[in-house]
Amino acid sequence: MSPAAEFTYPQVAGDHALDLVDTVHWRFSETKLIDTLRSYGHVVDWCEQMGLLSPHDCAALRRSAAHEPDVAAHEHRAIQEMREAIFAAVFEQSETAAELLSTEYAGAIASARLEREADSPDNRWEWRLGLTLATPRARIALLAADLLTGDLSTARQCADDACGWVYLDTSPRHNRVWCTAAGCGNRNRVARHQSRQRSAR
Repeated sequence: MSPAAEFTYPQVAGDHALDLVDTVHWRFSETKLIDTLRSYGHVVDWCEQMGLLSPHDCAALRRSAAHEPDVAAHEHRAIQEMREAIFAAVFEQSETAAELLSTEYAGAIASARLEREADSPDNRWEWRLGLTLATPRARIALLAADLLTGDLSTARQCADDACGWVYLDTSPRHNRVWCTAAGCGNRNRVARHQSRQRSAR
């Protein structure tokens, strides 16, 4: 991770495309909402923290962004749009959002090539992308396509009214209701306890 990284991004979703959605904190609160993906630099930090790009590639992208700020700004806006499209496609069944992600996926595939994965025990091939300022967007497009064409029956939103974080519920009983037990789970338990105490007075 870059030593100058401003945020530590959450990895509670069980899927990196949904982890991207979780870069918005307090999505459903008009007063508390925080977007932690505020610049192209943040996008690169996120990719590095998720392990989508190597530290060496991320350093190169930061240098390129400094030389081409307008291109970097365009990529940043496009990735924010993709993030919101992932949320809308998964949780609102938006065909418009799915169309945007389909277009992004087609562009990513057009810029990629299949190469055999080094030392793969099962002779796997993988999509390889050249390194440009558009690489994070292409990688995210591939992640989004994998998510949307997979099993979405376990996709959930945190039960907190304001949180908005999302995740795949892989709990044994499929009864996970909070993004994290220590965060929203604990806060809501405390709030219910305090409410009961007030009612009992």
